[in-house]
Amino acid sequence: MVRWLLLFLGIWVSYPSFAEECRVALVQAELAWGDVTKNLEAFDARIDQCRDCDVILFPELFTVGCEMKRKDTGRIVPFQTKAEVATRFAEVLHRMQAWAARSGALVIGSTVYQEEGRFYNRLLAVYPNGDYRYYDKHNCFKKGGYSPGERQLVLEWKGQRIATYICYDLRFAEWSRNEGQYDVAVYIANWPDSRRTDWNRLLAERATENQAYVIGVNCAGTDPYGIRYAGDSQLVAPDGRVTAQCQPYEEEIMKVVLKSK
Repeated sequence: MVRWLLLFLGIWVSYPSFAEECRVALVQAELAWGDVTKNLEAFDARIDQCRDCDVILFPELFTVGCEMKRKDTGRIVPFQTKAEVATRFAEVLHRMQAWAARSGALVIGSTVYQEEGRFYNRLLAVYPNGDYRYYDKHNCFKKGGYSPGERQLVLEWKGQRIATYICYDLRFAEWSRNEGQYDVAVYIANWPDSRRTDWNRLLAERATENQAYVIGVNCAGTDPYGIRYAGDSQLVAPDGRVTAQCQPYEEEIMKVVLKSK
């Protein structure tokens, strides 16, 4: 009423426009390597630490971890096969749907999926209403046993256009090329400490060359083969500046805010 009265009197008023905020939780977690049940239990508890967030990001293969054997140890470590993990795909999806409904957030993480004899490192992006979309890792190690996906995935949520990628994709600039279709690129990973310098450098490069925000979410801790993971989960601005970063080698849930343009 006041506004209309002022307009009638010929007094122009303007109200500030507030950019929509998207609150993102970067879950830098130690994984129970090879144990789907323990990981599902652990991430169920972590969901409650991500209250008031719009997006919750887990590391790559949060259900089981990557099988990356050290050649110099000669150790044989029991590890669930991809086929065993893939049989629990429906269970993982159901749990992620429950987490998304409980938190009201878009929940993103990857697990193993099998179809027609082929295995995929499948990223699931699950909405609070139970709907989901997926992205199969495109750039795969030749000896990793996964088949490459062939399509990109860009999600629209809370004023953000979010492109999703997995680990090794980070090394391939052309696959991440932004032609104006996304505002933020997300890379979830099991990126070993031995290549830590590359992780930090490549996240900055992808941000600057694509003029977009970049979020990297990596696991922390040590796997059964003695390979360490520093985490270094972070938010990088389009100019390459790291604006927020988790403590290295430690479990942490860091919350950042993105504002729509």
